[in-house]
Amino acid sequence: MRKIFSVSHVIAWPFLLPGNVACHALGSDEHGNLVRMLVNSLVWTVLGVAVVWIVA
Repeated sequence: MRKIFSVSHVIAWPFLLPGNVACHALGSDEHGNLVRMLVNSLVWTVLGVAVVWIVA
């Protein structure tokens, strides 16, 4: 079966990748969305702080 992706899915995929990787590594189905949200928030917050620190 062929999958069809929307433009928004393709744009969002790199931003959601850290959480997806962590969720698959843990194999957590019960709280998968919570793990995904936590990891994505952590990764992008740390990256944003690092960029601001380097630029400032």
